Amino acid sequence: MPDAGYRGPAAARSPHLSRRTLLAATLAAAVGLTASACGAGAAAQGDGKSFTYWSMWKQNEPQAKVLQAAIDQFTKDTGVTVHVQWKGRQVIQQLAPTLNTSNVPADLVDSPDRSAYAQLHMTGQALDLTPVLKAAVPGESGTVADVIPAKYLDLNTTGGVLWQMPYEVILSQLWFDGSALPDVAAEPPATWDEFVELLDARKKALGDGPLALDADVPDYGAYWTYYAVARGLGDGAFGKAVADRTGASFRTDAFVEALEHVEKLVKGGYFTNGYDASKWPTVQQKWAKGKSDFLLLGTFAPSETAEFAGDSFAYRSFPFPAFGPSGDTSQDIYLIGFSIPKKARNSAAAQKFISYFLARKHLEGISTQARNITPRSDIAAPPELADGQKALETRKVVKSLDGVKETAADWYTKVFLPLNTKFLTGRLSSRSFAEKLAGDSATYWKSA
Repeated sequence: MPDAGYRGPAAARSPHLSRRTLLAATLAAAVGLTASACGAGAAAQGDGKSFTYWSMWKQNEPQAKVLQAAIDQFTKDTGVTVHVQWKGRQVIQQLAPTLNTSNVPADLVDSPDRSAYAQLHMTGQALDLTPVLKAAVPGESGTVADVIPAKYLDLNTTGGVLWQMPYEVILSQLWFDGSALPDVAAEPPATWDEFVELLDARKKALGDGPLALDADVPDYGAYWTYYAVARGLGDGAFGKAVADRTGASFRTDAFVEALEHVEKLVKGGYFTNGYDASKWPTVQQKWAKGKSDFLLLGTFAPSETAEFAGDSFAYRSFPFPAFGPSGDTSQDIYLIGFSIPKKARNSAAAQKFISYFLARKHLEGISTQARNITPRSDIAAPPELADGQKALETRKVVKSLDGVKETAADWYTKVFLPLNTKFLTGRLSSRSFAEKLAGDSATYWKSA
């Protein structure tokens, strides 16, 4: 189960410069400009000959293979050596204790945005990457700012500091088998009423609830509640309620009414039998085998379920339906990207690699090999994620769970998730869930 939660040559003998040598010279010039622009924020630039990279991926994961290929080519093209360590999902936690010392072991690190925000930016240990936006993208005519849309950069910028440069986009939608449900593939439900009408028809056809959920994974159940609040009260409403440390915002009639949409699904038997006592990935496997229809999950859904799906399974998805014709239709996302510790000793070389990897010929491996969406609109998503990429292009993108996993991670884990699981499994009504959420939140914040 992913963190959701996720996976120099010798000179030519000719008297004329080789293409490789010319490229190396161009890259060196570009990074020289970037380094001078970044001087105010960097503790050290280094000699530009090497840097150390700690990655969230394991060596056998597709993303690691894409990155390793780019690293190898980067060294050939520039002569810069990259000491890469494939640390796995706890990379930021491993790095964090060193950040305020004079011996930070990594010059570059990648992670989900929430980890970079909490462990690097909020502790004042993230180098501002804004100057990198002016760097040329090697082999292309534009700069980094030209190829990475501002809507993603804005989500990773706080107080004018760009603390992470994204290279992968994760979003959540309702997944289904387009070959089994061609009518849904042709015209997905856009409103809640249309969605419930579809669920009624599918429940009758299946003789079981059409919604798949492994409720023992609290993060997966959180999507349902978050979207209900966003669709009912608008983008950002969940985060605003969490920020109210009195807990009163959870008690409002509007908040409860939004939750009632999900409560009706629970009470109405729309979730597949056994979801409330399942052990992940039991229900996901059941869904992949066609025994339920819709799975609300991130864009890692295909990779998590592919081994259980039949050859004819066609991954399709649609955004969580609006509660009305003019209701909220935002698309939640989280980002994976590069950060540089403020005390990195080789920040210039690390920045050089960031702009290098964002070139289309390197970054497109995240789509073609790792089967994920990149922030570049000129890189097509893999077919199974095409619906998700369309939503990114046509809808307002917002930070997943309103950024609560970044700004109130402990509250989210200790207060929200346990209560939400009880709500999603029918042990709390909308009103009782809201009351408990309000009371427990107020108590938590008083002692936090």
